[in-house]
Amino acid sequence: MMWEDVDLERSMFWGARRGDDITGVVRLELDLPHALLGSLYVELEYREQGLGRRLVRYIETEAMDRDVERLFLFSTEAGGFFQELSYDEVAVDETVDAVPEVPQVEWYRNHPNLLQQEVTFVKEFATQR
Repeated sequence: MMWEDVDLERSMFWGARRGDDITGVVRLELDLPHALLGSLYVELEYREQGLGRRLVRYIETEAMDRDVERLFLFSTEAGGFFQELSYDEVAVDETVDAVPEVPQVEWYRNHPNLLQQEVTFVKEFATQR
């Protein structure tokens, strides 16, 4: 996971803790009516216990509470995980066009060679309301 694309002023983070230890994090960037899920990370010792799924479900609820219709994400390695959570693969251009104002997309536009290597996914919320 990279951090170069994080803009703390325009990103919202949620974390999971066990005692004083942060065990996982996830980020939400809004560009209404859409948003971007990013920075999902779970510490190695807490993986395979459902924490990543709980963080994704939490961020989905936060997104729906903010009237997000579609939640996008970039992932080159965790596509199967997100497909299990009902995310569909979409063209990178569709993601970039849907959330052009989020920090991660702005960063990728400045690094087109890295953008070309990405895979993106989306989950529709309009039908779940």
